Amino acid sequence: MPDLAARRAPSPPGTRTPALLFAVMAVCSGATVANVYLAQPLLDLFARGLGVTSSAAGAVVTCAQLGYAAGILFLVPLGDVRRRRPLLSMLLAGTTGALLLAAAAPGLGVLAAAAALAGAATVIPQVLVPLAAELAPPGRRASVVANVQIGLMTGIIGSRVVGGAVGEALGWRAVYVLAAALTAVTGLVTVLLMPSERRRPDGGAPAPGYGRLLASLPGLLRREPALLQACVLHGTLFGAYNATWTTLVLVLTRAPYGYGTATAGLFGLLGLAGAVAAPWAGRAVDRRGAVPVITAALLLTLAASGAYALGGTSPPFMVAAIVLANVAVQWSQIANQARVFAYLPHARSRANTVYMVAVFFSGAVCAAAAAACHAAGGWSAVCALQAVLAAAGLAVVPAARRHDRRHMRAPETPGALTPGPQNTDKGES
Repeated sequence: MPDLAARRAPSPPGTRTPALLFAVMAVCSGATVANVYLAQPLLDLFARGLGVTSSAAGAVVTCAQLGYAAGILFLVPLGDVRRRRPLLSMLLAGTTGALLLAAAAPGLGVLAAAAALAGAATVIPQVLVPLAAELAPPGRRASVVANVQIGLMTGIIGSRVVGGAVGEALGWRAVYVLAAALTAVTGLVTVLLMPSERRRPDGGAPAPGYGRLLASLPGLLRREPALLQACVLHGTLFGAYNATWTTLVLVLTRAPYGYGTATAGLFGLLGLAGAVAAPWAGRAVDRRGAVPVITAALLLTLAASGAYALGGTSPPFMVAAIVLANVAVQWSQIANQARVFAYLPHARSRANTVYMVAVFFSGAVCAAAAAACHAAGGWSAVCALQAVLAAAGLAVVPAARRHDRRHMRAPETPGALTPGPQNTDKGES
């Protein structure tokens, strides 16, 4: 059966400066992922400018998120079979055009549709992360992934802070124009710095059809236990993170805190702690493997659940909990992605698709569960849900450790781990 492995692969960076290339990838990832979250601080401005209610304006946020999920599922797998330069150029053009359409939208319907299109096309970070792992030296793969994740986290947080400030000063349309400019500039620089690509020595076999490419996704999950384990490990941790994060504003805006929405939103800046701690996780994975870092992340999440519970009436504990939870979610993301990329070197884009879809689904389900828990038992019930999810993730750690011991070997590069030949996925369906 024809191989579904990537038909085109980048040549080694050669004389290019890898550090510069990876830094630009991180900046581009942050600038483009921000497009998914632009609408969140702008709902009141949408309502006033378009003459709709704030609740109706919330459809823009929903459409952007749904578009992003659809893009991950239907566009990111193309990274395994298409040259990345043309693919990224197409995504950048689509994102920029959709953002400009949003800026010029005459009504809510057009704005929501443009947000969905922008979300679908702005999956550029999910193409760049597997590419960065491919270009990185084996002994630094997790460190490089960590640097790109720093860009992602900074973009997510920055979009809410900068977007709100620019929107208040210049209007919401200016936010979308600025986002289009940042997307175009950072994307163009990234594409220009990327190494040239060539065909793999596969005899010139044609790339598989798009339908067959998507049909191969469930097979990856069935064949590779490490991918399934990563989906469960980070799915439970991200679910725990989302459970408290989505209900946190309800605590901060009520007694004993009583903060306004703007003040409560500033607590989101504590999420930068995850970006600061990300490089440590990358180095630790490169030196000791992914499972110890994943274990540490789950333990931090468990500790954060207790700090959150105490933080219901104590600001210092609340701050500590937010920092612990954000550090944990970044450590887990970096370690799990690096582990998956090591096991599936020929299907990194598709593996990333399966992984991200599973994680997003878990986050959505756990956010809904958190709302139900809060309605039934208050903040303490939400904290208990986080603790249960963290414990569920810890229960999977021994299986992941045993799997790595059976199938991982030490490569030529000291400190790195790669899967042994018997476990290397070739992408066959």
